[in-house]
Amino acid sequence: MSQPPLRLVHASDLHLEQPLAGLAEVPEQLHELLLEAPYQAARRVFETALTEEADALLLAGDVVDLERSGPRAVMFLLEQFARLEQHGIDVYWAGGRADPAEAWPPAAELPENVHLFASGEVESIALERDGQAVAAIQGISRSQGAALDDSGFYRDEDGLFTVGVAYGTSAMPGAEGDRVHYMALGGQHHRQTVDQSPGVAHFCGTPQGRSPRETGPHGCTVITVDGQGQVKTQLVPCDPIRWLTETIEITASTDHRALHQQMEDRLRKLRARHPELALLVSWQVHGHGTLLYHLRTGGVSDQITADLRRCFGRDMPGAWTVGIECDAPLEVPPEWFHQETIRGDLLRQFQQLEADQQSDLQLEDFLPDDLRTGPLAPIATVTGDQRGGLLLAASKMGIDLMDGDDL
Repeated sequence: MSQPPLRLVHASDLHLEQPLAGLAEVPEQLHELLLEAPYQAARRVFETALTEEADALLLAGDVVDLERSGPRAVMFLLEQFARLEQHGIDVYWAGGRADPAEAWPPAAELPENVHLFASGEVESIALERDGQAVAAIQGISRSQGAALDDSGFYRDEDGLFTVGVAYGTSAMPGAEGDRVHYMALGGQHHRQTVDQSPGVAHFCGTPQGRSPRETGPHGCTVITVDGQGQVKTQLVPCDPIRWLTETIEITASTDHRALHQQMEDRLRKLRARHPELALLVSWQVHGHGTLLYHLRTGGVSDQITADLRRCFGRDMPGAWTVGIECDAPLEVPPEWFHQETIRGDLLRQFQQLEADQQSDLQLEDFLPDDLRTGPLAPIATVTGDQRGGLLLAASKMGIDLMDGDDL
């Protein structure tokens, strides 16, 4: 039995209520875009459905938290749904944690083309074209405080191509797509295909990354199904702002001027590759050499960051340097550890602290007495996973400040 070709758009985690975060310093020219980016990205999702002449738009949860977004999000969604309705494109929406089905206000009546799946059990709806069923769309919304029961997903008995829509799944890893032909999943901000046989299960990710941890292109997924029922997925980027992490390798001969030039060259290439996007760039520096212990907060890193922001971050869309990180091990001449100097004493103390993982750093001793029990007291608490990074940063600061002096 041949399968009518299908074209679907899969989106999730629009989070209209959630602006971007993770910048210690926000440039004035990016203020409005950081707030508007979720809406701009969402608008591009709907425009993709129109441009691709999709049979349907699949929304797999966390579209909006209405308690945090206010009426603007409701009006925006109704407007976009109406645009799709004018072109005969149906919307199948499975609510997630932020947008359970019962959260949508009854007074804001959804257009007839929008099918918001109820919670509790899987519902199946026929997707029709010219009065003929071409696919079965099954979905379920997540209930607040309850696990998702997706046991009701099943392949259509009449052989229709079957699509599932859900905010996650309770299936075992690698079996998320076994019960349908394509499982449209939400609840994960990074794009990932988690199952390919016998059915495809796919997280489309969020259309706009929200923090430095969500790097690279984000958007929606266009799904094409051919006459043999074969599924192909394609990312359509929708993000007006893109987070990037760029890695720079340095050698023993690299000085701060050479590093600065490498970063400038990289930023020029990134601007040429993404002229329409605002870029938020974090740098990771690896390698060898004395420059490594100058790359710290308050040191050379701050100087280079300021220069890059001035040269590339002022224009729109621009490329804004978020920061420069260097977690490479400290490299100093071995003889420094044996010198009877303040620097030698400092290195030996750090060496001892690194070797004795059980020793308490006792940072609370540096707080004034009136702050040791107040709300600022937790800043002096160092957890096990923070200890190594703190010691590395402190040792680099010490060597940087003493570099060049026989102390």
